[in-house]
Formats: sequence, structure tokens, C-alpha cells
Amino acid sequence: MLLTSGRKCVTRIASVCFFMDKSLSSWERFLSQAQWNLGLVTQQLISLCLSELGAKLLYANRYILAIDTTFVAKVLGKMSGVQRWCQSTDGKATSVSIIGHHWGICGLLGFIAGKWRCFPILSRLISGQRRPSHFVLSRDGVATKMCFFETVIARVAEVSASIKSAPLCGVADAYFAKAIFFNTLIGQGIGLVTRLRSDAVGFDDPVYCGRGRPPKRGKKWKLAELINHFPRHQLAVKRYGKTTTVAVVVRNIWLRDVKRKVQLVVIDAPKRPILLVSIALGLTPKQIIEIYGGRFALEVAIRELIQRLGFGDYQCTKTLAFLRFTQLCCCALTLGRLILCKKSSLSGLSDESPDTVSEETMSFRKLRRCLRRFALSRLIFVKSAPEAELTKRDSELEEAILRIAA
Repeated sequence: MLLTSGRKCVTRIASVCFFMDKSLSSWERFLSQAQWNLGLVTQQLISLCLSELGAKLLYANRYILAIDTTFVAKVLGKMSGVQRWCQSTDGKATSVSIIGHHWGICGLLGFIAGKWRCFPILSRLISGQRRPSHFVLSRDGVATKMCFFETVIARVAEVSASIKSAPLCGVADAYFAKAIFFNTLIGQGIGLVTRLRSDAVGFDDPVYCGRGRPPKRGKKWKLAELINHFPRHQLAVKRYGKTTTVAVVVRNIWLRDVKRKVQLVVIDAPKRPILLVSIALGLTPKQIIEIYGGRFALEVAIRELIQRLGFGDYQCTKTLAFLRFTQLCCCALTLGRLILCKKSSLSGLSDESPDTVSEETMSFRKLRRCLRRFALSRLIFVKSAPEAELTKRDSELEEAILRIAA
């Protein structure tokens, strides 16, 4: 999948499988009929990330899990789960809609080479209300349709069950700032950093005056206005690879229907204040801001999945087949980025000639170029001994590549 360029159709994928005997239908059978465990693949991928990167994935003594969704346009027909979805902006539903699948994607974040990097480890179909694909069974044996947030929470719990060495903290955009999401993660001991809408409100602790019924809530605040009522603190934080100084107001406050207090960070911004909230009270304001800034790395990974790995190119009608396809896209991108993190694993990643144009450390183009070079070397020198020093014949290899390209 890393070698294939263009649309990820069966013909192009089969054409680069130089390491195995195959036919045109073998890839589809592998996805739809072969007996292998999708959940076990996800667990092994998580274990591989933890073993290869180790402490690089830890921030504030926690593993950071970025959570986001993306749409893939599909035509109503034989595919299950295809329906109309309304897109949202700043946590508000808009009139813009799309017919297709809605995918939830989770990725582990690590601060590597001066930037946040995302390693996508899981993709699952999000259940809809009209064409549901997920159900939850009560203790009484009654099955009900899972809502959007219950589906995503199940994915977070799946990742949390595979990570035992350190606490897990999720980070998501404003659409996930809902009481059902907060309360469930609080009950499971999982942290969350997210953003609130600009019109969000909160409450202080209730104060009992000694007469009448004790109040359930304290003073009500429009959270965006807290920046004008309390002293500001200057913080130096790293956002998007740069160190900047921001003015913030920090408060522990109650949110409507959330069962415990949360930590609120109000950031002064040119247009309107930015409201960040964390249910993990052990995080500092600086850590909350930097964790939320790292969420952008998942959006970059989703763009790579769609543009480079053909995340939405599946055409199979069987549900198991396209569930496996999207998960293998995440596996391919994560494995590629793990290779880039260890430059010595492929020749050409660490030994660049002086005339080579400099590229970004985690350049997908550089990875694909080196993988193609590796594949062509095995194709051209297929009869060479396993221990042969193929690097001495680089010039012949380059000529062969040019002849093939011509």
C-alpha cells in the first residue's frame, strides 16, 4: 500500500506485490474471506508503537490519543452504513451534508524531531441512526442503537485496554465537548483535553447562605468573559513547532451535566478567546495548550491517509472487507512513519548525497522513494545471494531504474 501510487484499486495493489504469488482476486479474498483478527492486528500495532518509540510517546507521563472523524463519499446501494451526514463547524451542525461513510480515527501522538507526530492505530466505522451498524446490549438483554459518542468512546476504551504502562489522555475538537463524552471517560479513568464553543457557560461552587434549600449551582459565567474578570498569566508554550507567549486565565469550574469539576484555560486571542478544557486535573495549563496544539498532527495524518494511501478508495461491498481495508491503511502509514523514525532501517534514508534536495524528516515522498528502491533491488537482483552486498552495485541499479522509467 505504501508502494502503490494513484488510486488503490486491486490491479495496482497486485502489481507491486513482488514478494508473493498473487492473482487479481487474491487481495479481495484476503480482505473479505481470509480468517484473521482485525482487533488483534490493532493490538499488535499498538504494542509495536510502544516498543519502538517508548518514552517518545509519553507527554506529562501520559500517552496522548488524538481522536477525530472523517467522511468518505459513497453511493447508496449495497454497502452497509452509507447514509447522509451533516458536517459541523466549531461544534455546530451546518446545512452542508455528505452521503457516505463516517469514520472514527485514533492515533498516538509523540513529540519527535521538534514536532508533534501522529501514528494512526485504529479506524472504525461510526454508527448512524438511519442505517445503524453498532448496537449496545443492556443487562436485561435489550439491544439499542449506539449513538455517535458511544461509538467513539468504545474505540477509546479499546485503545485504553491495550495500554497498561501509563495513563491515557485523549484530545479532540469542540464537537466532542459533550457531557456524555466527559462523564463516560471520567468513569473509565481516561483524561480528555478538548475545546469548548465560544458561547459555553460554566458555574462556580454553590454557596449556601444558611436559609432555604441549598443551591445546586453557584454563580453562572459566560466562560469567554472570564478573561476580563480575572488576572491573566503569561505562559511560554510550543504550538505548531514555534514557541509563543500567550495570556491565559485558569479556573476550575463546573460544566452543565458534567459530574465533576474540570480545568478551564481561557486564552486571549485577537478575535475571541479560546476555551480549552481538561478533565485530567493533574495537567498544567501549559500542558493543556500544547496537547491541544498536537491534535493538528492527526489532521495531517488523515490527509496522508486519504491522499497517499487511498483511505476512501475501497469499492468492496462486504462490510468486513472495507473495515479491514481502512485499518490496513492506518497500519501502512504507521509502519512507514516508524521506519522514518529509525533512518538506519532503510538505505537512502540516512545516507543522502549532498546534492539531494532537503526534505522534511517525516517525508512520505522520501519513504516511498526508498521503498521503491528496495523493491526494485529485490526484483532486479532476485538471484543474488541473501548476504550479497548490493550497495556496491548502486550505479547499476540507478541505470536499471532509469531504463524501467523510460
